[in-house]
Amino acid sequence: MSLFESSTNNPHHFPSEPAFLVPVEVRDTPRLGQGQRGIFAAAPIAAKTKFWTWTDRVKKIRHDRLGEYIAENFGGDAERTTIFLRQGFVLPGEGNDDHFCSNPTDAGRFMNHSPNPNCGPDGTLRDISEGEEMTMDYGFHGNPQWYIDICKK
Repeated sequence: MSLFESSTNNPHHFPSEPAFLVPVEVRDTPRLGQGQRGIFAAAPIAAKTKFWTWTDRVKKIRHDRLGEYIAENFGGDAERTTIFLRQGFVLPGEGNDDHFCSNPTDAGRFMNHSPNPNCGPDGTLRDISEGEEMTMDYGFHGNPQWYIDICKK
């Protein structure tokens, strides 16, 4: 089962943060700029470990309603809108890419991009040491034109 498959029939125990199946910590990541955060392993994690699961904390918003959602929830606050868009994602594949996914109460929103990631959509790509930042290559996410356009605003 990949990260994007529902787990509603398979409840999980979350050792430290909701939706994370392994113990993690949210920490500052100064290398990305002031106020930026990341996900760090709170214990060693073996390669091929499923580390996150889909929960009802992820809100799916149809792309044709996203502008309205932003206006209702953030008004003209450009900084909050930017953070909202930056911490969300679009699922890959036809039929999935018409929704923006936001996880405002799930620490997964702090998972940072890396061109050399240690995590992927199906689990960890290699052993991860305690204290190491967990990262993904955002290239596997969807990137439809509507998402590109709204992020340019």
